[in-house]
Amino acid sequence: MWQDLGRGGRVVFWFLLIATTNFVNCQTDTEDIQPLDEVQIDEVEELSIAAEFPITEGPPQTTVRPECVRVPEAGVLFTSDNFPGKYLKDTNCTYKMKAAEGRRVQLTFFVFDTESNPRCSYDLATVFDSNGTIIHKYCGKNTKNLEVTSSAEDLSFNFKTDGVQESLGFLASWEEVGDSTAQTDTEGKYLISFPRSFIEESPEKICIELFDSDKSDGTIETQVFINDGEDKESWIFGELPVEKQTIEIKAEEKLKCFDFTLPKTKESKGLLNIKVNFKDSTYSVNSFKEITVLKKENYPLIQTDKGQYKAKDDVKFRVLLVDHNLKPSEIKTIEELWVEDPRNRRIVQWTNQGLEKGLMQQEFKLSEEPELGTWTIMFKAGPLKEKTTFTVSEYVLPKFEVTIEPPSAVLRDALEAEWKVCAKYTHGGSVKGKVKANFTSTYQRRTWRPPPPIVKNIEMLKSVNADDDCATVMLNSEQIKELTEKVDNFDLKIIFEEEGTGTVEISNWSGSLVDEAIKLDIGSSSQQFILGGFPYVAEFSVKNHDDSPREDDIEVCVRLFKDANEIRNLFNRRGIWSMDEDEIAEIGKKMVDIKYSSKCHQVRSENGKIKFYVPMNNIPKDVTKLSIKATAINHPANETTKMKQPVRKLDVSLTHTTADLTLSVKEKQRSKISCGENFEAKVYFSSKPNKEFDLHYHALSKGMIFQSGSMKVSTEQTNALESLVGQAKELSASENNNEKDSNEGRVVSNQEIILPIDYKVSPSLKLVVFVNDGNQTLTDSHTYDVEACQNHKVKAEWSEEKVYPGSAVTLSVASEPDSLCAISATDKSVDLLGNKNKVTSETIGKLQAEIGDRKTSRSENYWEYQRKCPQTYDAIKVYESTGIQILTDLSFINSCETITDAKNEPEYEPEIMHSAVAFSAGGGQISAVEADYDED
Repeated sequence: MWQDLGRGGRVVFWFLLIATTNFVNCQTDTEDIQPLDEVQIDEVEELSIAAEFPITEGPPQTTVRPECVRVPEAGVLFTSDNFPGKYLKDTNCTYKMKAAEGRRVQLTFFVFDTESNPRCSYDLATVFDSNGTIIHKYCGKNTKNLEVTSSAEDLSFNFKTDGVQESLGFLASWEEVGDSTAQTDTEGKYLISFPRSFIEESPEKICIELFDSDKSDGTIETQVFINDGEDKESWIFGELPVEKQTIEIKAEEKLKCFDFTLPKTKESKGLLNIKVNFKDSTYSVNSFKEITVLKKENYPLIQTDKGQYKAKDDVKFRVLLVDHNLKPSEIKTIEELWVEDPRNRRIVQWTNQGLEKGLMQQEFKLSEEPELGTWTIMFKAGPLKEKTTFTVSEYVLPKFEVTIEPPSAVLRDALEAEWKVCAKYTHGGSVKGKVKANFTSTYQRRTWRPPPPIVKNIEMLKSVNADDDCATVMLNSEQIKELTEKVDNFDLKIIFEEEGTGTVEISNWSGSLVDEAIKLDIGSSSQQFILGGFPYVAEFSVKNHDDSPREDDIEVCVRLFKDANEIRNLFNRRGIWSMDEDEIAEIGKKMVDIKYSSKCHQVRSENGKIKFYVPMNNIPKDVTKLSIKATAINHPANETTKMKQPVRKLDVSLTHTTADLTLSVKEKQRSKISCGENFEAKVYFSSKPNKEFDLHYHALSKGMIFQSGSMKVSTEQTNALESLVGQAKELSASENNNEKDSNEGRVVSNQEIILPIDYKVSPSLKLVVFVNDGNQTLTDSHTYDVEACQNHKVKAEWSEEKVYPGSAVTLSVASEPDSLCAISATDKSVDLLGNKNKVTSETIGKLQAEIGDRKTSRSENYWEYQRKCPQTYDAIKVYESTGIQILTDLSFINSCETITDAKNEPEYEPEIMHSAVAFSAGGGQISAVEADYDED
């Protein structure tokens, strides 16, 4: 009873103490019932928890299957049951291996993934040496091959699971090895990158980089296994690969990329096996990684020629189906296509509509009295369904459009503000007529029973005469104060009446008061910085509210702070009210000591920018934050007008490193990169002069490897610091500027990586760079936004920009040979009504981003690294959200052990409660006793 306890956290028991008044049978005569005050209590018995609620010493009890013994042969892959699906509950199986006399057993776990806790109390593999002693207790998840070698001919392990929380299990193999236990150091030889998700029947790029210059010719064998789920009890991995490919690697090749294509499969998960072997080399690679298998998807677009229709109009529409490469879909027929009115009645339908290069076109005519409202176009093509809507209404095509050009900002202390109102015919001419402007603000008091809202109005009339193109409406300071007495926001409604015809068009604007005189913003400034020879380079932007650059005086204060978490933790644990004067005084000293250094500088912006750098040498290791505060000193706060002083703060987290070399992707582009040109990404290095190393890089986009490469870099004798900081001003964090001096003799150098920008990297590109420096791997990355562009270049233009009604005009369309072109032309007045079903370059750009998210949204879980190897996590997190996995023996991965080995830990540590529970009689009261304990 109550022995199967939940895992983790705090477990709370509530024991009820129930009064033992006479609870009698309902059929007892009333005269036999004693009054409550005459109840006699003969004995009160105290019961211990151990008596009533015994807790067994040892692990939670489970129903374990009969023990099984398995003897895998050497060289054969064997697994936990149901691999690569989740292993079975309540498993208890022993695997025995025996080598020839005088030889040893070397067991390799290629995959190991079980429920984990520090003592390996739940699901684990217990490994026994030849003499029967326990040499390992494994649980958790491995990130590299796990190897165990016996001391003699025998090796065995027991795989045991409980009844909850199953994982992948294990995939293993063993081989005989000699007496020599010396292992060849193969660290830093390779890095393999591949997609985390493979789209079936679509080529995916796999790349291997080899860092060993003395290697011979070799091969890389890639194969994928799919679990069909048919034989859950099989423990021998006898699966046949659904695809297998072998690629030769020449001795002189340092980078090899190739396409790998998965066939169609019913499953969504697979196991990727990569083997690398060299003819004369002492090392090889044999690794398994789980991958996601994505089905080929089709992406539908429905285009209508207009957004609104009226009675007797022809509704023309197209259906376009493309695949993930934006090529025509393989679907050839739309089985069912129909149109519904607002009452969900099918008005017209078609069946078996053929597609030509993924495109079909259809139309129908509305009746004389169609149902007004939202209509729906729907279709089915196999498993694919899609719909879009259009509106049917009794509209009149607008002859002209009214636009409102507001002020760039309505300041709280503005003397006046003006709005420019213009009306233009669809052919571009100005409309003459009357303008009625109505400014309104609404204040609603928030109470339980709110009173009517307070609405304030300011109306004015203007005219646009023959000599005018637009009208100007203006509010003075008193009118602005009246509108915004209780609220900050207000509205403007313009009613424009055409002269002569009385035709009316309406336009609206909404806005709020602005309480800062200028726009002061953080520009291209990073919030993370690795200390190691570089200055911190940043900028602030100073603009007017119309975004024009502004020259102004800004005070920039540069501060360095120590970690404040210790102070926060003291207050969280104790609270100031529980401290005495000595403790408060001591904490006060620590609080003052948090600020390591500070210096303020007065700087004038140039062309709307304040570019600066902060020297960051000789920074103590307990300094963890750089804080930069910018204040517009010419625009102080004003309590009367409620104007605020523009102030911005940039906090930068500092990371210390002892490496002799540091690198950084600087000039981190903020605006979008243009298609059709080469982008030069600049990588900076800080090191001793004349240092040589290889710079490796990956350009990644939409879950694919766009470009990989490496280049030789030699740092120069001369310092390229000026190239890094440019025209930036030096702003130090201390009066004596100790941060500028460096006694390490480092110089700053740079290297450009040229990346051709095209549709393959639209709408974003992530550049990952890394350098192997001794036993360290240094990494950095940045994501660049790329403008929307497609592979197929299409151009359309009219022969004339402006013509009279009835004039002849030509539309020219240019595209790739053998293209199927779908052309639509509508009157500008129709376009003014709006059409959400347009297919434009922006529409396709959004579709490209959606397709890319399908592969990159399944992010690799790096929590094992983050929890156990923070430095490894700092290096590998550059691949987060890229859709790419890496497989490598570089030191930053190889030095991290994520598996838990609880050989020296007890499997279970019981914590027994010795509280007592007493049941007593009383006046019908119920009491409760709470007992708790903590579990890992």
